Amino acid sequence: MRAIVTGATGFVGKELVRELTSNGIDVLAIVRNSKKIPEAWKNTAQIQLLYGDLHKLDEIDISSIKDVEFFYHLGWFGTSGMERADIDGQLENVKSACEAVRLCKKCGCKTFINAGSIMEYEVVKLMTSGNYVPGMSNIYSTAKLTADFMARTLANALHLKYINVIISNIYGAGEKSARFLNTTLRKMLKNEPVPLTHGNQIYDFIYITDAVKMICAAGINGNSNESYYIGNSVQKPLKTFIEEMKEIVRSESDLHFGAVPLTAPTLGYNEFDTAKVERELRISPSIDFREGILKLKEYIMGENDE
Repeated sequence: MRAIVTGATGFVGKELVRELTSNGIDVLAIVRNSKKIPEAWKNTAQIQLLYGDLHKLDEIDISSIKDVEFFYHLGWFGTSGMERADIDGQLENVKSACEAVRLCKKCGCKTFINAGSIMEYEVVKLMTSGNYVPGMSNIYSTAKLTADFMARTLANALHLKYINVIISNIYGAGEKSARFLNTTLRKMLKNEPVPLTHGNQIYDFIYITDAVKMICAAGINGNSNESYYIGNSVQKPLKTFIEEMKEIVRSESDLHFGAVPLTAPTLGYNEFDTAKVERELRISPSIDFREGILKLKEYIMGENDE
């Protein structure tokens, strides 16, 4: 079996490539920057590199591509920080998702897996909550929702199997982005003060290796036009996770709950089926929060030693 992966050199993408190849699936990795390619990829016949720009997928030469069964579309510009508010970049992402569906069809591939986001559901709740005032970060979540709907519509028109995997709060070794848990842990390891919301909103976290197992399985065994939540079936208040993380790493950081205003509606996790992967695909997380935080701590400390 063979799979195409966009966003292959990203945090989730690299681990997904590893998971696919470990399951005997050859990977065609679409990459733009050769400097980000892991050395291990250059020494295995299981991974073939396809050079191309995420926003110019229609220009990729597919003349030699055949026998592809799965197309995992993870590529996305601006998943964290101020880039979430980049209107032009986020609109390009929506177009790229549709181009990825077309490329999937051109390759003779029959299954398209879209990397959705939990923030799709946040923006729907925001839009239906009455007199809502969106923030600029909602440009990203709106683009994710739009990409899901447009890619799904196009995939069905082209008679492709379409699966949406809902990416939630993935963390772990290899993370370098400005996403919440990664930045918070880095502050704690420096014993810096951490400004936070009230922390009563419900959350869950899933370690990267568990997440890619779920993404891989959803693509191979999932049902068409279904969405699969990539996370834990049991959630807790965010404050509980933060306090636990501080205890795990023995940080002396002051936690300033309530210092950051939270104005947008929060999810209650009844918006999607968080147990579908466990129930239908028989895959459950194997790394608990404590073990995962220690793994991430070790990775961060290793960065500091370099």
